[in-house]
Amino acid sequence: MEIFRNSTKDLENARGGVFALGNFDGVHLGHKEIIAKANYIGQKKNIPSGVLIFQPHPRKFFRPGDENFIISDIKTRSYLLENCNLDFLGILDFNKEMSNLTPFEFVDKIINQAINVSHLIVGYNFKFGKDRSGDVKVLTDICKKLKIDLSIIDKVEGDNYIFSSSSVRECLRKGDLKAAKKILGDYWVVKGEVIKGDQRGRQIGFPTANISMEGWIEPLFGVYAVNINVDGLFYRGVANLGVRPTFGKSSPILEVHLFDYSGDLYGKDIIISFIDFIRKEKKFDGIESLKKQIEIDSAKAIEFVIEN
Repeated sequence: MEIFRNSTKDLENARGGVFALGNFDGVHLGHKEIIAKANYIGQKKNIPSGVLIFQPHPRKFFRPGDENFIISDIKTRSYLLENCNLDFLGILDFNKEMSNLTPFEFVDKIINQAINVSHLIVGYNFKFGKDRSGDVKVLTDICKKLKIDLSIIDKVEGDNYIFSSSSVRECLRKGDLKAAKKILGDYWVVKGEVIKGDQRGRQIGFPTANISMEGWIEPLFGVYAVNINVDGLFYRGVANLGVRPTFGKSSPILEVHLFDYSGDLYGKDIIISFIDFIRKEKKFDGIESLKKQIEIDSAKAIEFVIEN
C-alpha cells in the first residue's frame, strides 16, 4: 500500500481510482465493509483502490478541548489499513482551509480535481463540508454533476452490536475487550514507538517498553494481557495502561513487559494487541507489594493469552 498526503506527485498512480472516504477510527467491521466494497470495485473495474482519511480527526480540529476519543492514531490506522489489501492510503490534512469548503467545493477541489477519484464510497451517515452541511443526499447530487460514481454503504450490525467507533469507545472505557473485538473484528491494537521511561520496571526485574498514549482514548485504566509484535516476531506480555498512581504520575502511558524477550527496544515501533483485562489500576504502598502484584498479573496474563 502506497501512502500519499494531499495532492502531491505521489498520487499520480492513484488517479482514476475507487476510494472510500471517512475517518476510519479503529477500522472496525463497519469500516471493513466499506473497504471491501472499494476492493471489489477496484478489481472489477481494474482500477486502483484506496482509502482517504483526515488528519487530524475533524472533531479534534473543531473541539480540541474534548476528552480524548481517538481509538487509533494515524500510525496505528495506517498499519490497520495496510492489512486491508488496498493500493493507496491518502491522508488529507484537515485544516482551516478545508473546514471552510462548502460540500460542493470539497468534492470538486479535493475528490475530483486533486485526486481525480472515479468512484467514491462512503457510509450511510457521512457528513462533510462547512458546518457539516453535506450528507449522503447532497453528496449524491454533487457526484452526479461531477460524473463521479458513488456507493453508499448501509449501517452494518451484528448480534446486539452496532459496528461503530462510538460503540468501540464505550467498550474500551468499560474494559470490555471481548465486546470491542466483536465490533473491530480483531483485537484492539496500539502501534507506537518505544520511548525511555524512568526505568523503575528494570530495577524491580520487570523491564517495560513504554508507549506514549497522548491524544488516545482513555480506556479503563489497569492491567491487560497482551501480545506484542516486534519486527514480525510475536511475544506474550502484560501491560499497564494508566497514570501510575504509586509513583505520583498523571499522564497516561502504556508500559508493556514482554515475556521471554531481552534486548533494546528504544526507538522501535512495536504493535500491542490487547487480549483481555486483568484488573483496575491501583496505588501500592511500596515497591515490594507492587512487585508481588506484577508477578500475579503476569501469571494471569499468560493464562489469558493461552486461552485466546
